[in-house]
Amino acid sequence: MSRSVLYCWHRRIGLAVFVAIIAWAVSGLSHPIMSRLNPRPVAMHPPASTAFIASLLPLATALSAQGINDFQQAQLLNIDDASYYRIEHGDNTTYINARSGQRAVLNDEAYAQKLARHYLGDDTNEIASVELITAFNEDYLFINRFLPVYKVTFERADNMRAYVEISTGRLATLVDDRKALVGWIFRQLHSWVFIDNPWLRTIAMSGVLLAGMALSLAGLWMAWCGRSKIRIGNDFSKPGSSRQGSASVWHRRLGIGFGLLMLTFSFSGLYHLLQKPVIAPPALLAPLPSFHAQGLTLDWQAAANASGAEYFRRGSLVKVDGQPYLRLVLAAADKGMTEKSKVQEHHPSKPVFHGGGLIYINAQTSRPCSDCERQHALNLAAHYAGSLNLSPSAGHINKQAEKITRFSSDYGFINKRMPVYAVGINEDPAAEGNSQMTLFVETATGALAGHSSPSSKWEGWSFSYLHKWHFFDPFSKDLRDILLIVSTLIITLLCLLGAWISFKPRS
Repeated sequence: MSRSVLYCWHRRIGLAVFVAIIAWAVSGLSHPIMSRLNPRPVAMHPPASTAFIASLLPLATALSAQGINDFQQAQLLNIDDASYYRIEHGDNTTYINARSGQRAVLNDEAYAQKLARHYLGDDTNEIASVELITAFNEDYLFINRFLPVYKVTFERADNMRAYVEISTGRLATLVDDRKALVGWIFRQLHSWVFIDNPWLRTIAMSGVLLAGMALSLAGLWMAWCGRSKIRIGNDFSKPGSSRQGSASVWHRRLGIGFGLLMLTFSFSGLYHLLQKPVIAPPALLAPLPSFHAQGLTLDWQAAANASGAEYFRRGSLVKVDGQPYLRLVLAAADKGMTEKSKVQEHHPSKPVFHGGGLIYINAQTSRPCSDCERQHALNLAAHYAGSLNLSPSAGHINKQAEKITRFSSDYGFINKRMPVYAVGINEDPAAEGNSQMTLFVETATGALAGHSSPSSKWEGWSFSYLHKWHFFDPFSKDLRDILLIVSTLIITLLCLLGAWISFKPRS
């Protein structure tokens, strides 16, 4: 193909897609900016207790006093200066004071308000409404991952909304009017949500991304082929022209320097787009065990002795190999409820820990279990392997569960849940250590946090390092964001110069 023909196609493709590329670039550079302007919580963990573990009333006694024999979930939590059992039995949820055994005048809506004030640090403004959210919407997006949650709206000038997850007591996200507006603009320009049909949207974005790759390759090829001619002053960016305007000179220079970046952005964006399902599949249901109050003989004094701690953040009943265990998240005695944890960084690469430790205690014998966290993760992996048609009878679950405490290209920040356990699945039982798929399970909730295959691992690497430049994270996240912003601004300038050259009158 001659250089003049290649130039013509470079010009045509550029005119066809430059608006979309500029929209992607501008919205992309806004992402690190808006992440720093988003509202931030004053705490990142549920409230810690202010009284001893040993002083709690046995769960079986509290349940018996309220006439509850069978139930599906039980959590031990802290609200203000008191501790409560939160019991889900059938269609009902009951709060019981964990020290007096009395039924509390509390419900999930009131608890959601307490959590929202705790995380936001707002004890003065009135609460306008509390709403249960069971599906993602324009205000609470799929990227937040957690469901169901409660939306707590404050009567403030910024119309602050706090989304909290009752089952764990954690904060899902904070949204004010500015974040909602900037997020809406970002989704219009970057994700093209204005195209309602997901298949049409995927096809349109794929076509433009392919055109962007072709545009970059054509420009780089012309620059390579014409490098010797450029040195002697000839310009082949315009057939028949012997002189270059300043716009042409800078367009060529910027193209040589940043055309490769535009190519990697387009490629990684296309890879990411085609790797994910066009229509997200429904979330897999976590296992829902049942418990009998009569069989629970947990002694809180024994639990306190076994854990070696006095305070706790949260507890929950789980089943490990069919046996009931108390999963207790401990709190450091010298911090207690006054602790205000540091806010997590945007896309953190440092390990994420939660409180003063974790212990499993048999709810029937009151004996601690040193390996139950790993075994619980394996049980959950077996459950989800069956749901994904990778049942243990047809495949093989590795007996090692790796604890993940930092986000990476394999398990990215987009998955939100942390910490999780990575469990490898082999479709061929003889292929020990050569996992075909990795399941990431969250033992705190029993949820499947994510899963990856060899192909998705490559896509995760591509998106993390070619699209979002997370290879800079060990050095400086601020430097990474500054370089991304500068690069996208220059790519925007490159497109504008190309359009100017194409539209200006020829001499």
